[in-house]
Amino acid sequence: MYEVIIKEYLKRLSLKDINDFANKNNVSLKPGEDKVLYDFIMNNWMEVYKGDETYNNGIKLFNEFKNKFRN
Repeated sequence: MYEVIIKEYLKRLSLKDINDFANKNNVSLKPGEDKVLYDFIMNNWMEVYKGDETYNNGIKLFNEFKNKFRN
């Protein structure tokens, strides 16, 4: 059931929505990053929703390296 709701929501998702969400959460996107995020969401939402193990490991690695290079 949730998959149907998500699919309907994604039909209405826009780059403005992504930029508004980023701004609301104090994230500054560089030019073009909104499109990268949009494409990722549209192409990978099912894996994210289902909690794919590969996705979870990717996020874990991303956070480790982000923290390592941020400091």
